[in-house]
Amino acid sequence: MTSTTLAPSRALQLKASTADVHDNIDKSIMDKDPFANTENYIQFLTLQYYFLNDVSALYDHSELNMVIENLAARRRLNMLEQDFQDLEYPVPASAFTSLISNETDLATALGWLYVVEGSKVGAAMLGKQAQARLLLTKKYGARYLSGPGAGRGSDWRHLVQLIDSIELNDTQERALINGARQAFTRFQLFQAHVYS
Repeated sequence: MTSTTLAPSRALQLKASTADVHDNIDKSIMDKDPFANTENYIQFLTLQYYFLNDVSALYDHSELNMVIENLAARRRLNMLEQDFQDLEYPVPASAFTSLISNETDLATALGWLYVVEGSKVGAAMLGKQAQARLLLTKKYGARYLSGPGAGRGSDWRHLVQLIDSIELNDTQERALINGARQAFTRFQLFQAHVYS
């Protein structure tokens, strides 16, 4: 009798390939205690704004839009802008030039999107902290953490299914992982800028 060992799904391989930098980011964010007070929370929102503004081209990316039908509806940048308005704080101005455009190849863009959309999964827990510690809600000050619509979980599952099922050659497989790692590294750049 022979046994076959199934290779982990591409999404699981992507998760494993980015676990080091992802864990580092999660820890460093929580070390800043973003819900300790309004000032800390504004810094947290500023960091999120820099990143989401930087990757906004993903949601207009023509190839991604061909494989993800509700991509434009997943955008959260406007929610962040409303959070700043709620808190009577100006929307930050970013001097950074985005690395993502419509010219970014599909596999790389999909790697970046994996990181951006993955951040929604943990946002529910952060939203509970914002409500408990700062009395902010999905209707005031913590819209961004609530996310668009009610389909956060199903949107994530569909993205993971797409990553697992889309046809990629070896070069594109590497581009997918490199894109995700680039996105995490870019987020770290913004962290260093905000918390300098």
